[in-house]
Amino acid sequence: METTQIKFNFFGQVYELKADDPEVDVKEVVEYVEAKVREQETSNKGLAPHKMVVLAVLNVGKDYILARHQLRELKETVVSKTSRLVAKIDSAMD
Repeated sequence: METTQIKFNFFGQVYELKADDPEVDVKEVVEYVEAKVREQETSNKGLAPHKMVVLAVLNVGKDYILARHQLRELKETVVSKTSRLVAKIDSAMD
């Protein structure tokens, strides 16, 4: 398995992020988090950097929970539609 790594500067600190999952685009993760921090910088001018990061992390968590809920709903829809389709196919074959 190939490890992907990227070095990036975040609030004046250099970090190195590694991912062993080929489906994870490390650069995309960094860009997403940086965008969330920039949102906080824009809407909360003058807020201490560590507080902006905390708010950004909470927003990332909110986005994650929302995505999980949407995925669950999508799975339920797929299962429901698949079941109806199978029932229609079964009744057409009888």
